[in-house]
Amino acid sequence: MGKETTMKKVFICSPFRATCENPEDCEREISANIRKAINACRYAIREGCIPYAPHLYFTLFMEDSDDVEREMGMLLGLSWLAQCDELWVIGRTVSDGMMKEIEQAEKWGIKIVHCISKRIPEQRLLDAIFHPEITFREMN
Repeated sequence: MGKETTMKKVFICSPFRATCENPEDCEREISANIRKAINACRYAIREGCIPYAPHLYFTLFMEDSDDVEREMGMLLGLSWLAQCDELWVIGRTVSDGMMKEIEQAEKWGIKIVHCISKRIPEQRLLDAIFHPEITFREMN
């Protein structure tokens, strides 16, 4: 295999930070968000893509609770986004950090795909009617 790869590079855009007040609830929410991102990465690999998930990587050695380190992590993440073919929004909830990534992808002309759980036919129809501009991908 040559140095270049033809696999699509996808930026995994999913929540990391907790939105709750109670420390125990926050810990559970962050754990759930990490699992969601890991599952999205595994799905991307099964689909033949290379997942870029900076919120999983940079938080291993940077503190998300420190505003300066969080901002640096976000900037580093955007440098990864610049290398990607698509941005995959995981789920229907969009955090403030995710919104920044989505807005930057739009500015750079990077295709945005909304990855959601399997939908029933009625949900597909409603999404087609009310969100025709959105590309959906159903994750299993």
